[in-house]
Amino acid sequence: MSTDLLWIFIPTIAAISLTPGMCMTLAFTVGLSQGYRHTLWMMWGELAGVATVVVTCVVLLAWIQVLPKAYFTLLALIGGTYLLWVAYRLWTAPARFEQGEGRPRVTPAALLALGYTTAVMNPKGWGFMIALLPGFMSSDTAVPQQLMVFLGVILPSEFLSMSLYASGGSGLRRLLSSEKHLAALNKVAASLMVLVAILVLIKI
Repeated sequence: MSTDLLWIFIPTIAAISLTPGMCMTLAFTVGLSQGYRHTLWMMWGELAGVATVVVTCVVLLAWIQVLPKAYFTLLALIGGTYLLWVAYRLWTAPARFEQGEGRPRVTPAALLALGYTTAVMNPKGWGFMIALLPGFMSSDTAVPQQLMVFLGVILPSEFLSMSLYASGGSGLRRLLSSEKHLAALNKVAASLMVLVAILVLIKI
């Protein structure tokens, strides 16, 4: 991945990670009921699940790249269109965040499994990675090298975002309870999605 693309990839992943999706909502809810340290078990599981999704998607996309160009072109077209749809949904999404209810104490093993299955069984995560990654992959660079870059950006971003949600600090509560702040975050993420969609589509 070139330096220019990397500077687009990093803020895009950071903005999407910060938006309150399934994994972040889970981190916030478990953090409020279990405490940050106990929630780390769920976070390790979620990171393992995200790594599973990323590795699988990169291997699949690398395989598609060696097929006739029409296959990758079709995937890029579908992916770019999907990213534009995601951007539209983020831009028009209601500015609210569901905190959920407190839960009884959960064992570390259960939290680990909960985090992993939540990440792996989230269809939006798979769709997002399949749509996003083609814009940043190159057939001239070895797959393991590209995979290390992707994981090196995505996993720390996910961990930091989950830590913010799981800590349940007063500042985060104010941010999430403010429709103005949440709407602004959604619009920043949507704008970055449009930029990435354009990158994917112009590679066709």
